[in-house]
Amino acid sequence: MKKRYGIPMNTYGHILPGAEKISKIYVPSKEAKQRLNWIDHYKKHHNGPLTCRYYGIPPKTFYKWLKRYDQKGLRGLEPLSTKPHTFRESKIPLKNIDRVIYWRKKYPVYSKYKVAVLLEREDGITMSPSAVGRTIKKYNLFFKSPIPKKKQRNRCAVARRLLHPYYRSKRPGELAEVDMKHVCFFNQPRYFFVGIDCVSKRIAVHVGTHSSSVQASRVLGQMKEFPFPVEQIRVDNGSENMKDFALKAQALNIQQYFTRYRRPKDKPFVERVIGTIEREFIQQGKLAIELEDQRRLVAEWVDHYNTFRPHQSLGYLTPEAFESRFKQTS
Repeated sequence: MKKRYGIPMNTYGHILPGAEKISKIYVPSKEAKQRLNWIDHYKKHHNGPLTCRYYGIPPKTFYKWLKRYDQKGLRGLEPLSTKPHTFRESKIPLKNIDRVIYWRKKYPVYSKYKVAVLLEREDGITMSPSAVGRTIKKYNLFFKSPIPKKKQRNRCAVARRLLHPYYRSKRPGELAEVDMKHVCFFNQPRYFFVGIDCVSKRIAVHVGTHSSSVQASRVLGQMKEFPFPVEQIRVDNGSENMKDFALKAQALNIQQYFTRYRRPKDKPFVERVIGTIEREFIQQGKLAIELEDQRRLVAEWVDHYNTFRPHQSLGYLTPEAFESRFKQTS
Protein backbone atom coordinates (compact mmCIF):
# COMPACT_ATOMS: atom_id res chain seq x y z
CA MET A 1 0.00 0.00 0.00
CA LYS A 2 1.37 3.41 -0.97
CA LYS A 3 1.76 6.27 1.47
CA ARG A 4 1.71 9.99 0.93
CA TYR A 5 2.65 12.34 3.77
CA GLY A 6 2.45 9.38 6.10
CA ILE A 7 -1.21 8.68 5.22
CA PRO A 8 -2.06 5.30 3.62
CA MET A 9 -3.40 5.40 0.05
CA ASN A 10 -5.07 2.87 -2.19
CA THR A 11 -6.03 2.94 -5.87
CA TYR A 12 -9.07 5.13 -5.19
CA GLY A 13 -7.45 7.74 -2.94
CA HIS A 14 -6.68 8.38 0.71
CA ILE A 15 -7.77 6.11 3.53
CA LEU A 16 -9.01 7.88 6.64
CA PRO A 17 -6.67 7.10 9.55
CA GLY A 18 -8.40 4.76 11.97
CA ALA A 19 -11.14 3.91 9.45
CA GLU A 20 -10.95 0.24 10.38
CA LYS A 21 -11.63 1.03 14.03
CA ILE A 22 -14.44 3.43 13.13
CA SER A 23 -16.14 0.74 11.06
CA LYS A 24 -16.23 -1.53 14.12
CA ILE A 25 -17.86 1.01 16.45
CA TYR A 26 -20.90 -0.54 18.07
CA VAL A 27 -24.20 1.28 17.48
CA PRO A 28 -26.95 0.17 19.92
CA SER A 29 -30.43 -0.59 18.64
CA LYS A 30 -33.55 1.39 19.49
CA GLU A 31 -34.58 -1.14 22.15
CA ALA A 32 -31.12 -1.07 23.73
CA LYS A 33 -31.17 2.74 23.91
CA GLN A 34 -34.53 2.63 25.69
CA ARG A 35 -33.26 0.11 28.23
CA LEU A 36 -30.14 2.20 28.71
CA ASN A 37 -32.42 5.08 29.76
CA TRP A 38 -33.81 2.80 32.47
CA ILE A 39 -30.30 2.03 33.70
CA ASP A 40 -29.31 5.73 33.67
CA HIS A 41 -32.39 6.65 35.70
CA TYR A 42 -31.64 3.88 38.18
CA LYS A 43 -27.96 4.91 38.51
CA LYS A 44 -29.02 8.50 39.12
CA HIS A 45 -31.67 7.84 41.80
CA HIS A 46 -30.53 4.42 43.13
CA ASN A 47 -34.17 3.40 43.44
CA GLY A 48 -35.48 0.45 41.43
CA PRO A 49 -39.21 0.81 42.23
CA LEU A 50 -39.06 4.51 41.36
CA THR A 51 -37.56 3.69 37.96
CA CYS A 52 -40.22 1.06 37.30
CA ARG A 53 -43.02 3.48 38.15
CA TYR A 54 -41.44 6.27 36.07
CA TYR A 55 -41.20 4.15 32.90
CA GLY A 56 -44.24 1.95 33.59
CA ILE A 57 -42.41 -1.38 33.46
CA PRO A 58 -42.70 -4.45 35.70
CA PRO A 59 -39.93 -4.82 38.31
CA LYS A 60 -39.16 -8.32 37.02
CA THR A 61 -38.43 -6.95 33.57
CA PHE A 62 -36.28 -4.10 34.86
CA TYR A 63 -34.10 -6.27 37.10
CA LYS A 64 -33.66 -8.83 34.33
CA TRP A 65 -32.14 -6.21 32.02
CA LEU A 66 -30.15 -4.66 34.88
CA LYS A 67 -28.55 -8.02 35.55
CA ARG A 68 -27.69 -8.47 31.87
CA TYR A 69 -26.19 -4.98 31.80
CA ASP A 70 -23.99 -5.73 34.80
CA GLN A 71 -22.82 -8.99 33.16
CA LYS A 72 -22.31 -7.98 29.51
CA GLY A 73 -22.41 -4.19 29.47
CA LEU A 74 -24.24 -2.27 26.75
CA ARG A 75 -24.46 -5.27 24.42
CA GLY A 76 -26.39 -7.13 27.10
CA LEU A 77 -29.32 -4.74 26.53
CA GLU A 78 -29.83 -5.96 22.98
CA PRO A 79 -32.97 -8.09 22.42
CA LEU A 80 -32.35 -11.81 22.38
CA SER A 81 -33.06 -13.93 19.35
CA THR A 82 -36.46 -15.63 19.36
CA LYS A 83 -35.32 -18.30 16.92
CA PRO A 84 -36.22 -21.77 18.26
CA HIS A 85 -33.35 -24.08 19.20
CA THR A 86 -34.92 -27.14 17.61
CA PHE A 87 -36.99 -27.50 14.45
CA ARG A 88 -39.52 -30.07 13.41
CA GLU A 89 -37.99 -32.35 10.83
CA SER A 90 -39.88 -33.19 7.68
CA LYS A 91 -41.30 -36.72 7.59
CA ILE A 92 -42.00 -36.70 3.85
CA PRO A 93 -40.15 -39.62 2.21
CA LEU A 94 -37.45 -38.74 -0.30
CA LYS A 95 -39.32 -40.69 -2.95
CA ASN A 96 -42.32 -38.40 -2.60
CA ILE A 97 -40.10 -35.30 -2.72
CA ASP A 98 -38.47 -36.53 -5.93
CA ARG A 99 -41.86 -37.02 -7.57
CA VAL A 100 -43.03 -33.54 -6.48
CA ILE A 101 -39.90 -32.05 -8.02
CA TYR A 102 -40.42 -34.08 -11.20
CA TRP A 103 -44.03 -33.04 -11.74
CA ARG A 104 -43.40 -29.43 -10.78
CA LYS A 105 -40.53 -29.11 -13.27
CA LYS A 106 -42.54 -30.80 -16.01
CA TYR A 107 -45.62 -28.65 -15.43
CA PRO A 108 -44.38 -25.45 -13.76
CA VAL A 109 -47.75 -23.71 -14.20
CA TYR A 110 -49.58 -26.38 -12.16
CA SER A 111 -50.52 -25.38 -8.64
CA LYS A 112 -49.90 -27.50 -5.55
CA TYR A 113 -53.45 -28.85 -5.81
CA LYS A 114 -52.91 -30.15 -9.35
CA VAL A 115 -49.53 -31.62 -8.44
CA ALA A 116 -51.15 -33.47 -5.53
CA VAL A 117 -53.73 -34.93 -7.93
CA LEU A 118 -50.97 -36.07 -10.33
CA LEU A 119 -49.07 -37.73 -7.50
CA GLU A 120 -52.10 -39.76 -6.47
CA ARG A 121 -53.30 -40.55 -9.99
CA GLU A 122 -50.00 -41.32 -11.71
CA ASP A 123 -47.72 -42.46 -8.88
CA GLY A 124 -50.14 -43.72 -6.25
CA ILE A 125 -48.68 -41.29 -3.67
CA THR A 126 -51.07 -39.56 -1.31
CA MET A 127 -49.87 -36.10 -0.27
CA SER A 128 -51.85 -33.14 0.92
CA PRO A 129 -51.67 -29.93 -1.15
CA SER A 130 -50.13 -28.20 1.89
CA ALA A 131 -47.27 -30.73 2.00
CA VAL A 132 -46.75 -30.28 -1.74
CA GLY A 133 -46.71 -26.51 -1.29
CA ARG A 134 -44.12 -26.74 1.50
CA THR A 135 -41.93 -28.90 -0.72
CA ILE A 136 -42.22 -26.46 -3.61
CA LYS A 137 -41.25 -23.58 -1.33
CA LYS A 138 -38.40 -25.48 0.36
CA TYR A 139 -36.74 -26.42 -2.94
CA ASN A 140 -37.59 -23.09 -4.62
CA LEU A 141 -39.51 -24.69 -7.47
CA PHE A 142 -40.63 -21.39 -8.95
CA PHE A 143 -39.84 -20.65 -12.57
CA LYS A 144 -39.89 -17.53 -14.70
CA SER A 145 -42.41 -17.20 -17.48
CA PRO A 146 -40.93 -17.81 -20.97
CA ILE A 147 -42.73 -14.66 -22.13
CA PRO A 148 -40.75 -11.57 -21.08
CA LYS A 149 -42.48 -8.96 -19.02
CA LYS A 150 -43.71 -5.78 -20.58
CA LYS A 151 -40.86 -3.36 -20.86
CA GLN A 152 -40.84 -0.46 -18.50
CA ARG A 153 -41.09 2.85 -20.23
CA ASN A 154 -38.05 5.03 -19.89
CA ARG A 155 -39.30 8.15 -18.19
CA CYS A 156 -37.35 11.31 -18.67
CA ALA A 157 -36.30 12.97 -15.44
CA VAL A 158 -37.44 16.58 -15.63
CA ALA A 159 -36.67 19.13 -12.94
CA ARG A 160 -40.13 20.04 -11.64
CA ARG A 161 -39.81 23.71 -10.91
CA LEU A 162 -42.85 25.29 -9.34
CA LEU A 163 -44.26 28.67 -10.24
CA HIS A 164 -46.04 30.53 -7.49
CA PRO A 165 -49.78 29.73 -7.83
CA TYR A 166 -50.69 33.43 -7.57
CA TYR A 167 -48.19 34.50 -10.21
CA ARG A 168 -49.93 36.50 -12.96
CA SER A 169 -48.31 37.71 -16.18
CA LYS A 170 -48.72 41.30 -17.35
CA ARG A 171 -47.93 41.08 -21.06
CA PRO A 172 -48.64 38.62 -23.87
CA GLY A 173 -46.09 35.84 -24.20
CA GLU A 174 -44.87 36.11 -20.62
CA LEU A 175 -46.77 33.03 -19.43
CA ALA A 176 -48.83 30.32 -21.14
CA GLU A 177 -50.60 27.22 -19.86
CA VAL A 178 -51.05 23.78 -21.46
CA ASP A 179 -53.42 20.95 -20.56
CA MET A 180 -55.12 17.95 -22.15
CA LYS A 181 -58.80 17.07 -22.74
CA HIS A 182 -59.79 13.46 -23.45
CA VAL A 183 -62.89 12.73 -25.55
CA CYS A 184 -64.20 9.37 -26.84
CA PHE A 185 -66.40 9.48 -29.95
CA PHE A 186 -67.77 6.20 -31.40
CA ASN A 187 -64.96 4.31 -29.61
CA GLN A 188 -62.45 6.63 -31.25
CA PRO A 189 -60.20 8.25 -28.61
CA ARG A 190 -59.39 11.89 -29.12
CA TYR A 191 -56.91 13.89 -27.09
CA PHE A 192 -57.15 17.68 -27.31
CA PHE A 193 -53.85 19.31 -26.29
CA VAL A 194 -54.71 22.92 -25.51
CA GLY A 195 -52.35 25.86 -25.01
CA ILE A 196 -53.38 29.41 -24.10
CA ASP A 197 -51.59 32.70 -23.57
CA CYS A 198 -52.63 33.95 -20.14
CA VAL A 199 -52.91 37.63 -21.17
CA SER A 200 -54.10 37.76 -24.79
CA LYS A 201 -56.16 34.53 -24.45
CA ARG A 202 -54.92 33.33 -27.85
CA ILE A 203 -55.12 29.53 -28.00
CA ALA A 204 -53.60 26.63 -29.93
CA VAL A 205 -55.11 23.13 -30.10
CA HIS A 206 -53.58 19.90 -31.39
CA VAL A 207 -55.69 16.72 -31.70
CA GLY A 208 -54.07 13.29 -31.34
CA THR A 209 -55.20 9.69 -31.05
CA HIS A 210 -53.19 8.90 -27.93
CA SER A 211 -51.70 10.66 -24.94
CA SER A 212 -47.94 11.03 -25.19
CA SER A 213 -45.25 13.63 -24.81
CA VAL A 214 -44.71 13.55 -28.59
CA GLN A 215 -48.31 14.55 -29.25
CA ALA A 216 -48.26 17.16 -26.49
CA SER A 217 -45.08 18.72 -27.85
CA ARG A 218 -46.82 19.54 -31.14
CA VAL A 219 -49.00 22.14 -29.48
CA LEU A 220 -45.77 23.97 -28.62
CA GLY A 221 -44.99 24.08 -32.33
CA GLN A 222 -48.31 25.82 -32.91
CA MET A 223 -47.72 28.25 -30.04
CA LYS A 224 -44.39 29.14 -31.64
CA GLU A 225 -46.45 30.99 -34.27
CA PHE A 226 -48.01 33.32 -31.69
CA PRO A 227 -47.31 37.03 -32.37
CA PHE A 228 -45.65 37.27 -28.94
CA PRO A 229 -43.10 34.47 -28.32
CA VAL A 230 -43.94 32.34 -25.28
CA GLU A 231 -41.32 32.74 -22.54
CA GLN A 232 -42.74 30.57 -19.73
CA ILE A 233 -45.21 27.73 -19.68
CA ARG A 234 -47.12 26.12 -16.81
CA VAL A 235 -48.30 22.50 -16.97
CA ASP A 236 -49.54 19.81 -14.60
CA ASN A 237 -47.62 16.68 -13.57
CA GLY A 238 -48.97 14.35 -16.28
CA SER A 239 -46.60 12.06 -18.18
CA GLU A 240 -47.49 13.83 -21.43
CA ASN A 241 -45.60 16.88 -20.17
CA MET A 242 -42.30 15.02 -19.78
CA LYS A 243 -39.58 13.82 -22.13
CA ASP A 244 -40.31 15.07 -25.69
CA PHE A 245 -42.49 17.90 -24.41
CA ALA A 246 -39.71 19.12 -22.09
CA LEU A 247 -37.10 18.76 -24.85
CA LYS A 248 -39.30 20.73 -27.25
CA ALA A 249 -39.79 23.50 -24.68
CA GLN A 250 -36.05 23.60 -24.08
CA ALA A 251 -35.38 23.82 -27.83
CA LEU A 252 -37.81 26.76 -28.10
CA ASN A 253 -36.15 28.45 -25.09
CA ILE A 254 -39.36 28.19 -23.02
CA GLN A 255 -39.06 27.88 -19.24
CA GLN A 256 -41.26 24.99 -18.10
CA TYR A 257 -42.97 25.13 -14.70
CA PHE A 258 -45.26 22.64 -12.98
CA THR A 259 -48.32 23.01 -10.79
CA ARG A 260 -48.75 21.48 -7.38
CA TYR A 261 -50.11 17.94 -7.28
CA ARG A 262 -53.88 17.70 -7.61
CA ARG A 263 -54.27 21.47 -7.82
CA PRO A 264 -56.04 22.24 -11.12
CA LYS A 265 -56.73 25.78 -9.86
CA ASP A 266 -53.02 26.51 -10.28
CA LYS A 267 -53.64 26.78 -14.06
CA PRO A 268 -57.07 28.46 -14.24
CA PHE A 269 -56.78 29.91 -17.77
CA VAL A 270 -56.35 26.61 -19.61
CA GLU A 271 -58.98 24.93 -17.40
CA ARG A 272 -61.39 27.72 -18.34
CA VAL A 273 -60.75 27.38 -22.08
CA ILE A 274 -61.17 23.58 -21.88
CA GLY A 275 -64.65 24.25 -20.48
CA THR A 276 -65.26 26.55 -23.45
CA ILE A 277 -64.17 23.81 -25.84
CA GLU A 278 -66.59 21.44 -24.12
CA ARG A 279 -69.56 23.84 -24.46
CA GLU A 280 -68.87 25.59 -27.74
CA PHE A 281 -67.22 22.83 -29.75
CA ILE A 282 -67.86 19.31 -28.46
CA GLN A 283 -71.46 19.82 -27.33
CA GLN A 284 -72.22 21.54 -30.63
CA GLY A 285 -71.64 18.27 -32.48
CA LYS A 286 -68.31 19.16 -34.08
CA LEU A 287 -66.68 15.79 -33.50
CA ALA A 288 -65.63 13.64 -36.47
CA ILE A 289 -64.69 10.00 -36.82
CA GLU A 290 -61.76 10.59 -39.16
CA LEU A 291 -58.75 12.25 -37.54
CA GLU A 292 -58.05 14.57 -40.48
CA ASP A 293 -61.64 15.80 -40.48
CA GLN A 294 -61.42 16.39 -36.73
CA ARG A 295 -58.23 18.41 -37.06
CA ARG A 296 -59.78 20.51 -39.83
CA LEU A 297 -62.82 21.31 -37.68
CA VAL A 298 -60.58 22.18 -34.73
CA ALA A 299 -58.41 24.47 -36.86
CA GLU A 300 -61.48 26.32 -38.12
CA TRP A 301 -62.86 26.75 -34.60
CA VAL A 302 -59.48 27.93 -33.22
CA ASP A 303 -59.27 30.56 -35.95
CA HIS A 304 -62.84 31.64 -35.09
CA TYR A 305 -61.89 31.79 -31.38
CA ASN A 306 -58.79 33.92 -31.96
CA THR A 307 -60.11 36.33 -34.61
CA PHE A 308 -63.90 36.57 -34.29
CA ARG A 309 -65.25 35.50 -30.89
CA PRO A 310 -65.47 38.44 -28.40
CA HIS A 311 -63.94 37.78 -24.97
CA GLN A 312 -65.46 39.29 -21.86
CA SER A 313 -62.12 39.25 -20.02
CA LEU A 314 -60.59 41.33 -22.86
CA GLY A 315 -63.32 43.96 -22.83
CA TYR A 316 -65.16 42.05 -25.57
CA LEU A 317 -62.17 42.23 -27.91
CA THR A 318 -60.81 39.28 -29.82
CA PRO A 319 -57.33 38.00 -28.92
CA GLU A 320 -56.06 39.32 -32.24
CA ALA A 321 -57.50 42.81 -31.62
CA PHE A 322 -56.17 42.83 -28.05
CA GLU A 323 -52.64 42.00 -29.26
CA SER A 324 -52.79 44.76 -31.87
CA ARG A 325 -53.87 47.29 -29.22
CA PHE A 326 -51.13 46.10 -26.87
CA LYS A 327 -48.48 46.63 -29.55
CA GLN A 328 -49.70 50.18 -30.13
CA THR A 329 -49.74 51.14 -26.46
CA SER A 330 -46.47 49.46 -25.47
